[in-house]
Amino acid sequence: MEIVFTTLIWAAVLQGVLLGFVFIFSRRHKSFSNTLLGLFLIIFILGAATDLLPFDQIGGYSVSRYFTLPEVKLLFPILFLHYVLVKLQRASSYKLFIRIHYILAFVVIGITIINLAIFVFTGNSIYSYIEFETVNKFFMAHQYYAYLLTVAAVSIAIAETIKYRNMVKNEFSDITLLEINWLWQFVLIFVPVVILWGIELIRILIGGIGQSDIVVVIWGVVSIIIYIVSFKAFTHQDLFYPGAETAEKHVRKVTFEQDNSKFANTICETVKNSMETGQYYLNQDLSIHDFAKEIHVSARTISTCINKNFGYNFNEWVNNYRVEKALEILNDKNNDHLSIEGIGLDSGFKSRSAMYIAFKKKTGKTPGNFRSN
Repeated sequence: MEIVFTTLIWAAVLQGVLLGFVFIFSRRHKSFSNTLLGLFLIIFILGAATDLLPFDQIGGYSVSRYFTLPEVKLLFPILFLHYVLVKLQRASSYKLFIRIHYILAFVVIGITIINLAIFVFTGNSIYSYIEFETVNKFFMAHQYYAYLLTVAAVSIAIAETIKYRNMVKNEFSDITLLEINWLWQFVLIFVPVVILWGIELIRILIGGIGQSDIVVVIWGVVSIIIYIVSFKAFTHQDLFYPGAETAEKHVRKVTFEQDNSKFANTICETVKNSMETGQYYLNQDLSIHDFAKEIHVSARTISTCINKNFGYNFNEWVNNYRVEKALEILNDKNNDHLSIEGIGLDSGFKSRSAMYIAFKKKTGKTPGNFRSN
């Protein structure tokens, strides 16, 4: 049974390597967040391989002792946290925290590089120069710190995701911004990891020796689930489209000396004019993210303009344009042969019911009332 389980884990390891490279080099879903996600998966795989190798040596070089293979447990939580924060556009608030832990993680990885260099040039290892007990204490301190960092990373990720949901509910009316179940799944999958890892460290703390089956369970269960959840996360764009700041940066540069209200009015006028001249509302599947990409203004700024300056949410705002377009068609006697449903589709409505709801909300009447008049 153990052989079968280990085989499945190694199959998942190979799958993870392929997924990691897909996430990093994909052109269709290319983004900084997906690069982080790909690196996270590869580090996850490296961590699994380090714990589950079925042999002790490679060409006389020991791979079973501490720091003989790259210790990536510090990179694991920091890449996870960095990814979540980039998705939420909150990475800048934790810039120093993230930078310090990247440095610490690479310092620890550097010990393996030093150990390998010692082996190549002298045939020895760090154990020839440093007592095992000292190395062991440092290794265990690193393990406990990596665990505490993982707890902190998961806690921060949960807190920031909750904060994001509350912020969207309070400040933005675009319902698509609340569709983050994929992100919740990605964050919450690490709760059982933290629990199982904590149990394993407690076992060692009270005198346990060697690696227990808990480690295998952690890698086995989590590896399969994490690939599924990671692929979901990979196919979702960032919640606040980060590449859509070009126009805003240009306007901000031009109006640097002006007050915030003038800047806001300039941006909001750009948003309004773009919708009207481009007639993006005719796209039945238009989302705030699609619109943001088209006009190079972030979804967050668009939502703020619509909420605070125009008094609508995104869907109401777009549907108002669609109603006006439908009224234009209805008022043209040359279009009397067109059906109400056909006019709705030509105006950007995806269904008859959506058209009727929007008409009643904006005008208090149905489309048929306008035709009969």
